[in-house]
Amino acid sequence: MCRRLAPALLAALVACASLVHSPVAEARKERIKKPKKPKGPPKPERIEVGALPALSYDSDLGLGFGLIASVARFSPGYRPYRWRLELLLSANAKRAPGKGIEVPFHDDYLNMDFPGLAGDRLRITARVGFRKFANTGYYGFGNDSAATEPWEGIDPDEDLMAYQAARRYHRFDHIYPLLLFNARIKVWDRSTPQQRRRIEALVGLNTTYNIVRPYPGSLLEQDIALKGMDTPDGETTAHLLQGTDPHMLMVLSAGALFDTRDHEYTPTRGTFTELTVRASPGVQQGLRYAAFTLNSAWFKSFIGEYLSFAVRGVADIIAGDAPFYELTRFGALMPRDGPGGGWSLRGVPRQRYAGKIKLMQNLELRSMFWKFRIKNSQFAVGAVAFLDAARIWADFGRTELGGQSIDGGTFKLGTGGGLRVRWGETFLVRFDAAYSPTDKSNGFYVDVGHVF
Repeated sequence: MCRRLAPALLAALVACASLVHSPVAEARKERIKKPKKPKGPPKPERIEVGALPALSYDSDLGLGFGLIASVARFSPGYRPYRWRLELLLSANAKRAPGKGIEVPFHDDYLNMDFPGLAGDRLRITARVGFRKFANTGYYGFGNDSAATEPWEGIDPDEDLMAYQAARRYHRFDHIYPLLLFNARIKVWDRSTPQQRRRIEALVGLNTTYNIVRPYPGSLLEQDIALKGMDTPDGETTAHLLQGTDPHMLMVLSAGALFDTRDHEYTPTRGTFTELTVRASPGVQQGLRYAAFTLNSAWFKSFIGEYLSFAVRGVADIIAGDAPFYELTRFGALMPRDGPGGGWSLRGVPRQRYAGKIKLMQNLELRSMFWKFRIKNSQFAVGAVAFLDAARIWADFGRTELGGQSIDGGTFKLGTGGGLRVRWGETFLVRFDAAYSPTDKSNGFYVDVGHVF
């Protein structure tokens, strides 16, 4: 009896084993598996990596392509992070006047940011880079400078070279490697995890080697010839048009930063103010000057990130013999082009207005209305409506060319809207479309980071 039952029992066990490993049993196992726990907020101790093709667009520069990548280390007790590196390798391609393709802008840099040094009281930021800006704008000086169109009446099919030369009338080629270094020292800090409350001292160095190459027949070439003439217009132009030969420029900066924002990259509450002075000792060509900047941004939240208001005011004043291209820039902490372009007066061409005294205002209504996750990454999508304004003066006192003031007119305006896409906490891409009712021009910009 036992011998007859043994084979039957063995067969039953084999059948049970096959049933356990059958597809039906495996499917049952899948059904009874516990669901994955929802992922909470990011870990305090982490490394956040972002890398994207650097596909950008700027009305003045054309389509940008390349690579942008960032690495940020987050640790408890460090805000906004322990350190962050950002690498950009990019160039821009644009349809050449008439036909063909040109490369107007080449930009490579490595940004380094270390906010947690010396017991979290010292922050060092640095940039090493190289730029070649083949269509840098030059329209003369003053709020009333003219944007002429000498290519009108030239048929590119009949005389392509003459047409392309005329389209470069307000352009020149500017090549400059650069080294930017800033040290920010906390002199007062009452920050909380939700809100900053700090004052920092700023000490910096910005060094560039500049090669300026005017195009034949351009306005810059004509003004370089004009400044050599012994005439009232020649003397006025010579006073403003400095630094046209190759030269090194060393700019030292110092000042104070006041910060009460709730977030460095996407603030909705608080303020940030830069009060700085920058000066050049005149390493070459007697380029000695001092410049003063008051750059203050204010942020007000109505419904968290869903609806907030941001406003910025900038006053930038230059005294002395600054190179002419510096008259279209402002700021010491992070120098920007303006007035004109996607970082200051949207809808107006870059370097459109040049002068020693600049006033700029930016108003933005911001909303981050959609948040979602892709694997371990947090994303947010939002929108912005904006109004930009600017007013400049070529110099202190009345400045005349041709017997007339070059500082007439009123504030220049740019208005429009755009989208914002945020990846993680520190990587934000903006898409802005703008129109200037005063200059009758428009612009479209795709770039990284809020304007302010």
